[in-house]
Amino acid sequence: MPRVNSYAPAWLCRPSPGADLFTSSSVKDPAQDLQKEPNPFADSGATRTVAKRGNEVFAVVDNEIRWSNLTHLKDQWQQQARQKKNKQHTNGSSPPSYRVLAVPVYGLIKQILPSPNGAFLAIVTEHTVHISVLPDSSHLSSTDTSPIRLKTYQLGPTTHVIPEAPVVSALWHPLGLHTNLGGCIVTITADAAVRVWELDRNNHWSFDQPTLAVDLKKLVDGTSSDQDFAPSGFGKNKGFSADIFDMEVASACFAGNGNDREDAWAPMTLWVAMKPGDLYALCPLLPSKWQAPSVTVPSLSSAIIPKMAALEEAPEDLEEELIACRQQYDWLREIDEQEPLDPPTDSGTIQGADVFTRPTSPSAIPRLQGPFRFDTGDELDDLDLCDILVIAARLNVEDLMMGEDEELTVETNDQDKLSATVICLTSGNGRVHICLELDGIEGQWLPKARKNAFRTPLSEPADLVLVESLDTIKTSGTETVTWPTFTKDIHSRYSFFVTTATNVVFFSMSSWVQRLESELQAEDTSGSGFRLQVLCSGNVAQRERILQVSDADVTAQKGHLAASLVFYDFDLGYLLLTYHPSNPYAAVMEAPEDTFSAAMDLRSYDQNNTVPASPALVPRRAPYQVPAILYANSPLDSFIEKHVPHRQRHTLKEHVRLSPATLDLVTTAHRVLSAHTNALERAASDLFRRCERLHGEMKDQLKQLSDVAERIKGVTSEVDEDGSRKDGSRSGEALNKRLQTAKDKQSELVQRYDALRKKVLNSGGRPLSEKEKAWVSEVNTLSESVDNNASTGGEGDQQLAQRLETVKSLAVDLVSETKTLAAKASSPPEPGSPSSPAGSQPKVPQRLQRAKIADAMRMVERESAVIDAITSRLERLNTSL
Repeated sequence: MPRVNSYAPAWLCRPSPGADLFTSSSVKDPAQDLQKEPNPFADSGATRTVAKRGNEVFAVVDNEIRWSNLTHLKDQWQQQARQKKNKQHTNGSSPPSYRVLAVPVYGLIKQILPSPNGAFLAIVTEHTVHISVLPDSSHLSSTDTSPIRLKTYQLGPTTHVIPEAPVVSALWHPLGLHTNLGGCIVTITADAAVRVWELDRNNHWSFDQPTLAVDLKKLVDGTSSDQDFAPSGFGKNKGFSADIFDMEVASACFAGNGNDREDAWAPMTLWVAMKPGDLYALCPLLPSKWQAPSVTVPSLSSAIIPKMAALEEAPEDLEEELIACRQQYDWLREIDEQEPLDPPTDSGTIQGADVFTRPTSPSAIPRLQGPFRFDTGDELDDLDLCDILVIAARLNVEDLMMGEDEELTVETNDQDKLSATVICLTSGNGRVHICLELDGIEGQWLPKARKNAFRTPLSEPADLVLVESLDTIKTSGTETVTWPTFTKDIHSRYSFFVTTATNVVFFSMSSWVQRLESELQAEDTSGSGFRLQVLCSGNVAQRERILQVSDADVTAQKGHLAASLVFYDFDLGYLLLTYHPSNPYAAVMEAPEDTFSAAMDLRSYDQNNTVPASPALVPRRAPYQVPAILYANSPLDSFIEKHVPHRQRHTLKEHVRLSPATLDLVTTAHRVLSAHTNALERAASDLFRRCERLHGEMKDQLKQLSDVAERIKGVTSEVDEDGSRKDGSRSGEALNKRLQTAKDKQSELVQRYDALRKKVLNSGGRPLSEKEKAWVSEVNTLSESVDNNASTGGEGDQQLAQRLETVKSLAVDLVSETKTLAAKASSPPEPGSPSSPAGSQPKVPQRLQRAKIADAMRMVERESAVIDAITSRLERLNTSL
């Protein structure tokens, strides 16, 4: 779980240049904004009004698109702070904090999506889609402050219009060719119409008509690939159908991103979530020219060909699966027969990818798979789904490289691998549902129409495994309108952020996925069902609240938090960014590798220092940000221009007359001024409450500090300078007892250490002599001979027995002789003996005699130990024979 190091940094708070990026610059009356109803478009889609391109940020403020570079904003703030500290004055004006991108879009902008290579920006309103050409960052970073008018194309001028269904999602195709002159985008409308647009700036017709259009309501009931599944044209009567409500689209997403670590079918699978709760999958959905990663075709070949060979030998009851597998084989064979096309020179293609043409057989339109459902246990059938996030299954490298000599090197993270697809859904009540799709999604097509044959393909609903349903953390009270949206994490595929109307919550499934995958790949399947049930019944996802909108902002600003952005850069750190109207919210978090390195640093510090290291303090709440109403212009500045007709303005300079017009003017001024002052009072009261709470918390902290100081003073006053307890102090006996126990334990540890130290020194004090080395070699030889005799069996046992008897007799003689010599050495010498001082023999020092005897005793003990070991070995051999 990421730990929040700090909330909105100073370079994003007022009065820094970074705050200007999200601050409204209009002169309209802010009191009128407070009187407005909640955003009417919040009920019909996600709010993705902030996007990124590297460290660049695009934000929609006052329905205009603003651009800025976060790194430049931070550097600009640091430079201003440095100049203010050194009391320097700059002659020139400061560079602009943002640039306005002028686009001919007149509706309320709901989503902005940069293309994968950053060349285009998709602008989505309620009913229209516009594609703008983005300039290079160096051109946008100029010192010019004038708005930049972008070259903009309207996507489908006769398709996405107000009388038609609203646009729900716009997705850049992960396998499309994205260049500086074109790209591939997929649009999904609320009436379940999916359109694939292959854009080309040199061909304006590509912005007018899609290359592939599918009506899912027609496709779900389709029986043959020869039918017409195109959506109804503009102005045509569509009639009434129950699918209008059952197949109302809430959101859509692709299952993969097009990298080599995920399943080959994932990046060409479009998942569509319906508001009532059904899910549908469209696979494969490809443009006319698409790029295949390096392992896509080999992976599909290794999966389709063995499966078809096995199904051909299977009984007739698997005919449906055999037909589907043959369709996949025909589709793959057409790809194999193609020569890869040359990718454009300026394309942002995947590294090592090949460009192919979409196969025409079996069909360009795949079969609609589903509906996929899961049981929540609630009585209500409609789940009111809002957003969907699909995490693709990992690539099965073992099956791919089966029978190959060379190994395929695919970068994978052991903790982020799961052989099942994870589907995450959000609902309007703030719940997050986590499901598993275990069967896998593969390419399927409808059969061709045949003469004199009536056969309807079966499409049974599939069940998803619901592993957990969680609630996002809410504030006290009931939220208004919310549309929870997903934001992928940078560090882990199985971690994500959920942005609601008032907070941002982090969810992580990494630990659970690792345990689940180890259980699924275990060779021993005994008891696996019980263990899997325990895994799914326990806690699947860990959650933690990252950001929370203050109560004053919830009351004053009736907007929705924009979908969050996640940055990970050396200058910015691990940054989460979102914004409310005129108020940015951010959190600087600790990256997983930073957490690990910090833990290692604390551990090494603890080992080398006596002072225990304490972890960094986590901030309790976000810093106070001044409400936008305090920075807004007074409504009286523009009151006359907005509320007084031009023909009546000359009467304002005359004496006040009692008339209906004057009464109307006074009541209007009162209404506008009261709304403005009410907003000011709310902002001031919130600041007052914060100051009162801060004052109370400071008093509590000071009280705790004083209590700790008194305790420390009491302890120090009852202890002398040498550490001994004073007589008559409180609990003196208990403290002295504890002190004496600690001293005894310390002395015991010192004694044990000295004993071990002496033992180690004695064991390795001197090297082995020549006799000892010969004795060791003899023991080794004897051990080898014993092993050989035990394995072969024969006359060697009798020789060993004879040698053992000889060794025993020699040992007895040596022991008796040693005892005799020891007794003679301990008795005093007789007068006239050779060892006496009066004798003629030289005197041998007693210390040398004791040393020799000790050496002899050690040799005898060694030989006795060897004899005992050999005896026990022979007894075991005799028992075994």
